Amino acid sequence: MFFKNAEKTYLAHLDTQGVFNNTTKTALPQTAFAETVRNHFKNLNGKTPKALLIGFDGARADAMHLLCESADEKVTGVLFNSAYSAVQTLKTQGGLYLSFAGGEPSAPQETSTAQGWAAILTGVWGGENGVLRHVPLKKEYPTVLRELAGQGKKAAFLAEWPDHFTVTYKDEIEIAKRENLPLIFQKYADDRALESAFLEKIAGDTDCIFGIFEAPDYNGHTTGFSLENPRYAACVCRLDNVAYRLMEAVKSRPTYEKEDWLVMITSDHGGHDRRHGTQKPFDRMTFIASNKPIGSK
Repeated sequence: MFFKNAEKTYLAHLDTQGVFNNTTKTALPQTAFAETVRNHFKNLNGKTPKALLIGFDGARADAMHLLCESADEKVTGVLFNSAYSAVQTLKTQGGLYLSFAGGEPSAPQETSTAQGWAAILTGVWGGENGVLRHVPLKKEYPTVLRELAGQGKKAAFLAEWPDHFTVTYKDEIEIAKRENLPLIFQKYADDRALESAFLEKIAGDTDCIFGIFEAPDYNGHTTGFSLENPRYAACVCRLDNVAYRLMEAVKSRPTYEKEDWLVMITSDHGGHDRRHGTQKPFDRMTFIASNKPIGSK
């Protein structure tokens, strides 16, 4: 009974007015991420389409309450909307949406890293793309990055977790090499190195840049997935600032006025205690921040 009440309280907290553009009942499937990217690159408005796609691995949906002022903020100084917050900036430009991992209720899957990012990048759940377990992505379900590379767009997958390269996207890496696609997969030692890599790609000619920061997941597993854990809360706020710097780097490009940038931030799963993987809302509820509106489910 305690856990059921805690879950109801958590969902009610997510529905606090002023933070998200939708509610827990209208949360988007995380698969909407890939479709948003596809539609962006199909949009011909006279400008060159580009995308900056940022992953916060293991960031719970309620972490967005650390970044965006809610309607419940009644005391001056408790929380305000920072002009230097990536999430707040994206929310103002497009929207901040509740999303969910773990498959549809009729066909649940683990709320885990491999399954979450595979659904995000392919636009379909593990029952189709094959990543219901810790196994390679099916070759017939390419990530949106490989799709864009097949169209001649330069794409990059930047990450730290070794299994992205040795398991989930192993076959996709081989296909990209064999077909000489303009798609690179690069591994980095930590979030600091990954930030530098993002900046390098932003300054270059890559059309679609995707990367996953690990701090929330690492701190969740080692010290707890909870906003009451200062290490977990602090790392989400830090990454929000890192993402803002990346967005500012995009705006400083000399060709920026001739380009149409899609910028999105999302997470693969949440967490509870020091774990995730269940259908509990703490694990299941995620978020998508976007500088362009995303259609409701």
